[in-house]
Order: sequence, then structure tokens, then C-alpha cells
Amino acid sequence: MQEELESLQTSYSSKQQQLNACTNQVTSLNAKIQRIESIIGEFTNFKSDLIDHRNDVKIVANKDYTYWQGDLFDNYHDEIKDQLVNDSLKEYIRSIDDNLDNLNNEKMRLENEVYSTEGLIGSIKSALNWLGTKIDNLLN
Repeated sequence: MQEELESLQTSYSSKQQQLNACTNQVTSLNAKIQRIESIIGEFTNFKSDLIDHRNDVKIVANKDYTYWQGDLFDNYHDEIKDQLVNDSLKEYIRSIDDNLDNLNNEKMRLENEVYSTEGLIGSIKSALNWLGTKIDNLLN
């Protein structure tokens, strides 16, 4: 009986270590997910602000000035519309979108990793319960 008890206690300890390792992994993954969610929020706010600024620049670019005309105005007007509004800011917003996509993909990957551990944790908890019950039954 002593040998069986020691064997069960060793198995119990091993399963407890596995459970602790899985729990630590899930905790770490959840912390990463929370950080990514925070970054996504920051990127989303930044993108919204950038779109607002782009719209403001469009208003300025489309504004006519009574006292400012000629080649200098035409060059300024065309450069703002073509280079800043339609090229630079548009590309910058697209880059933010790409980063948001990558962040969302990484968040999904981490969440799926958490989900994949739930089955394992459940089976480990079940094994711990079984071993604990066997130990209790031997000591009763």
C-alpha cells in the first residue's frame, strides 16, 4: 500500500506541475492578448485622428484664396492635393491598416493558442481529481 501511495502521490505531483505550467502559459498568453488589444486601440484612435487631419488638409487644399493666385498657388494647391492628401497620408493610413490587420491576426493566433490549452487543462484537472480521489480512498 505504501508503494502505491507514493506512486500516486508522485503522479499527482507531476500532474500538478503540468497544470501549473499550462496555467502560467495561459496567463502569459492572456497578458499578451491584453497588450495587443491596447495597441489595437491606440492604432485605431491614431488612424481616426489621421483621417480627421487628412480631411482638414483636404479642406485647406480645396479652398480658394481671393488674394492668392497664379503659378505659386497652383503649385501649392496641386502639391497638397496630389502629394500630401492622395499619396502620403493615404499611404500612411493604409500602412496603419496593414499594422492593424497584423495585430488582429496575432491576437487571433494567441487566442486560439489559449483555446487549445483548455482541453488539456481540463484533462489534467480530471487526472488530478482522479489521483486525489484514489489517494483519499487509500487513506480512508
